[in-house]
Amino acid sequence: MSFLKKRKGLVAVLVVIAFLYVALSFAKSLFLKQLGRRLDQSFEVGELKLSYLPPSLSIKNLKSRSTNPGFSLERLKVSLPLLSLLKKEKPVTVEVFRPELVYNGKGEQGAGGGSKLSLNLPLIIEGGFINEGHFVFELNQGSYELSGVSAFFRVEGNRVNVHLRAGKARLRPYDSPELLEGELEALVTGRGRTINIGRLIVQGENSALRLEGKIALLQSTRVDLRAVYNLDTQFIMSALGLPFSWEGKTSGEVTISNESGPLLVKADYQMKNFRLNQVDLGSAEGQVLMEKGRGGRILSEIKKNNQPLERVTITYGGGLIEGQMEGFHLDPIMNYASVPWPVSSPAWGRFTLKKGELQATAEFRDEITETWTGDRYALNGRVGVDLNLPKKDLKIQTRDLLTSFGRLSVGGQVVIGRQLGLVITGQFTDVREAREFTEKLFKTRFEFPEIRGAGRAEIEIKGDYHRPRLDFEFSLSPAGFERFEVTTARGQVAVEGGNVEGKVYVLDKNFQGHVEINNHNGRTETRLLMDRALVETALAYLKVDFPIRGPARGDFIYITEDQRINFQGDFTSEEMLLLGSPIKNVSGKIIWDERGLSFPELKFNLNGGEVSGKLALGFEPGTYDFDLKATGVDLKPFSSDFSGRINLDLKGQGLFGQDRPRGNFSVDKFGVFFVRAQGASGDYNLNFLNNNLSVELKGRLLPGDSQFEVKLEIPFDRDFLQGEVRGRLTNLDFLLPWKGASGSVDYLLSFQGPVAGLDLTGAVELRGNLIPIPGFAHALNDFSGLAFVKNGRVSIRSFQGLLGGGPVQGFGELAFGATGLDEAEIRLSGQNMELSVFERTRLVADGQMRFAKKQNRSVLEGDFLLKEALWKKELYERLSFSSQTYEAEGRNTWINDLNLNFRLRASDNVWMENSLGRIRARLDLTISGTVGAPVITGEIEALAGTVYFQDRDFRVLRGRLSFFNPLVIDPYIDFQSEAYVKDYHVIFSLNGLASNLKPEFSSSPPLPQEEILSLLALGESYQRRYSLDPTQMSTASMISYQLARKSESLFSLDRFRLDPFLMGSTSEITARLTVGKRLSKNFFIVYSTNLATQREEIVRLEWDLSGGLSLVAIRNELGRVSLDFKLRKRF
Repeated sequence: MSFLKKRKGLVAVLVVIAFLYVALSFAKSLFLKQLGRRLDQSFEVGELKLSYLPPSLSIKNLKSRSTNPGFSLERLKVSLPLLSLLKKEKPVTVEVFRPELVYNGKGEQGAGGGSKLSLNLPLIIEGGFINEGHFVFELNQGSYELSGVSAFFRVEGNRVNVHLRAGKARLRPYDSPELLEGELEALVTGRGRTINIGRLIVQGENSALRLEGKIALLQSTRVDLRAVYNLDTQFIMSALGLPFSWEGKTSGEVTISNESGPLLVKADYQMKNFRLNQVDLGSAEGQVLMEKGRGGRILSEIKKNNQPLERVTITYGGGLIEGQMEGFHLDPIMNYASVPWPVSSPAWGRFTLKKGELQATAEFRDEITETWTGDRYALNGRVGVDLNLPKKDLKIQTRDLLTSFGRLSVGGQVVIGRQLGLVITGQFTDVREAREFTEKLFKTRFEFPEIRGAGRAEIEIKGDYHRPRLDFEFSLSPAGFERFEVTTARGQVAVEGGNVEGKVYVLDKNFQGHVEINNHNGRTETRLLMDRALVETALAYLKVDFPIRGPARGDFIYITEDQRINFQGDFTSEEMLLLGSPIKNVSGKIIWDERGLSFPELKFNLNGGEVSGKLALGFEPGTYDFDLKATGVDLKPFSSDFSGRINLDLKGQGLFGQDRPRGNFSVDKFGVFFVRAQGASGDYNLNFLNNNLSVELKGRLLPGDSQFEVKLEIPFDRDFLQGEVRGRLTNLDFLLPWKGASGSVDYLLSFQGPVAGLDLTGAVELRGNLIPIPGFAHALNDFSGLAFVKNGRVSIRSFQGLLGGGPVQGFGELAFGATGLDEAEIRLSGQNMELSVFERTRLVADGQMRFAKKQNRSVLEGDFLLKEALWKKELYERLSFSSQTYEAEGRNTWINDLNLNFRLRASDNVWMENSLGRIRARLDLTISGTVGAPVITGEIEALAGTVYFQDRDFRVLRGRLSFFNPLVIDPYIDFQSEAYVKDYHVIFSLNGLASNLKPEFSSSPPLPQEEILSLLALGESYQRRYSLDPTQMSTASMISYQLARKSESLFSLDRFRLDPFLMGSTSEITARLTVGKRLSKNFFIVYSTNLATQREEIVRLEWDLSGGLSLVAIRNELGRVSLDFKLRKRF
């Protein structure tokens, strides 16, 4: 007992503790039972656990019995302060682990139809934490899902503050089909049924949203939100309920509010890399105004590169979309409607889309130019379109639509992909371009041959969308079909299922006639009934390069099948050109296909001759078949450098490169350049390989044996010619424009390059024994020379020979142009040359000559030192060369126009012997002018000699001939001589021009003029009683002198005189005729008689023996004969 007394305090404590334990256990059991009953009404509970210290409640695996909202958690820990156990409503702090909440606010009940969630617990939550939560809300305002949620919340009365973070948020505002995904952070305050969003930030991978505002969960939800965003355009447009496919990023500001009534969305936006319905539009900016349940309006300005600004206004609502556009490209709209749109022009107009029915009216305002490039087209005009999208039924209507290919009116209906029913009429500028536009517009291809041109046309397209029937009625100018181009064409063409039938009349400078077109099963047959057609144009369309040109008529068939082409027909022509030469009366047949070109029959007249036969050329592998014959073809029309008539044949068949067609030729009166022959003959062969024609020719010139060979290489794919000519010319008469030359020419020439600029090189060697020189009495003998040819220049390296018995050497350069010899520079030098430049002249000289030609001027000049010279021409005679220039028949010569510039010098030993006398002199003369009209200037000074006058010999005292007039050869004479007659010393003087001489006479002893004339004429003076007028006497003598000069030349006499005479018996004045002839150098005979009725005849013989001694025999008028010896001596 004492023990109990001592320990009664402890026992009391233990009793109290035991009581408390029992009381707490009872309270715990009671609380858990009460809580369990409460929770069991709405939840399924896995485990409830209550801890004493610290007081806390732990709930595991809690799950709501209701599916809307549906709630579950893995663990819930509720911490209770000790004092809260004594309160009726116990404030607690909550920690929630892995909660899940699913709430569907679109209906009154969840899908499972369970009861509403009720948490009518004796607890008051004043704060807590949420870890790894997952919340899903399906509201009338959209769908929202948060995962990985961590949150802190605190409840103060009816105020709740929440700070929430979600690792992943999936937000779908309203009925948007697009989601906004990203991390979410929110700071939210709730008071009653009002939620204030301090900030709500969603940060996605390429998207960002910052939202603030408030939401009032009243009987009708009130929203007042503001946001800044950078979101995918498609997400925004889906949220706005807009159709179409949107791509790109949109940034801007938006307000969402329904405080004043319906829910309104207002936004400003900017778009980058904007694409609408898979069409790149660049960038855009504008405003959006949307009213929930009624629709909205979008204003947009689109900028793309440097293009003009595009404006679009779209309003939508009630299932109707309307739009207005300004300068907008319709590509996005047409792409949405699955209609290809190959148009580059922007449009102004309106469109509507309702229940799949798209109606649009667009005006295109582009300026249309003739030049067009690319695969998009410019338009100008109005177009009306009605498209039923579900049925793909398209109706088009337009009038006077101006395009780059014409002014059109289009009307009809198209079921895209199924049926076509269109009529296109108008003035087309390019039918082919119109076809290409139509193919692109309907995304199909018309399988029929190409038609081109410009003009009036009506095109009806109907039937199957992919293989429509096309009826084409047209009048085009110009026009084209397949490979053929014409100026004008009119007709009808029907195309169905790839089959084509049509008839066309064509009129063109190249073609005129009817064309019938028939295409079936891939085979196109075009029949050309040509009244007139240019052959070269037709062959060019066939890509055949054949050297024939000119008009023809005929019946031709052009067939294409499986990419193979065949062309054949008969043709005739009055005149054509073959290789540039006219051919007449042409007829034949032609066949062309991919294997080759052939003329099975061919006949025509060429340059007065006839050509006939057949020929065929295979394209691969280069086969041929020739059988041609030509007779009497004139070569002159081919080139003015050729002449003659040729006969030839060409036969052979085989393969070029292995075989050669061959033939023979002969030419009558053949000429080439300056070579002329009676004829030429030989053989030749051809080869054509790798588009290159080779010709080998061997022949000879007739008469003689002048052999020549020619080799040519002519590529047909470029302007080039290569070859060589070699041979020996043994008859120089072929070469020179005059006859009589004897020698040979060996030559080798090679050439290559373009035909208009051949590069010519070669060498020519000349040798022989005779070349006569026109206009000169002496020929070039024993000559040889060597020259080299380089293009149009000939370099004479060396030349030697004999001219007038003296050696001659020379060299020079010649340059030939299009008209012949353009330039020349030839120099010759010689010694001891005996030359006879003019008639009745001879000289022995050393000298140099130069022949120069530049353009149209030619000069032959020289400088000669005369060792001796003889001049027998009369002074009044016209200068002419000692031999006549040879002129070929029918040819002009340049020699008469050759300019001269010769200088002749001699200090002595120059003799003049003519009717004037025999004089020794020295000279310095220049011969100029031309060969046809030479001019002489300079002086001749007499040193000694005798002059004849009135049958008297006068010894020269002085004499000078001055040739001073370059216009005419009329020298000035200053002359004085003397003679002894009877006992008189007579002085005879001449002064003046040769054409107007003034003789003067004086004597010693002195006599009057008339007596001196009588003394000279009659041998004696007469009595003064029979006096005559001295002027009359002198004039009669001078007239007699002039007549004598002409008569001597006419009758080949050395003397002819007609003088006044006084008959001694009757004193009658009459005339006396005197004629004389020098039979040899020193023997002279003279016969003289009067012309009166009573004849008095005198004969005189004079024989010069030596020096001044002569023997004179005279028979006088009385018949008496006398013999005198005369000795002349001057003192």
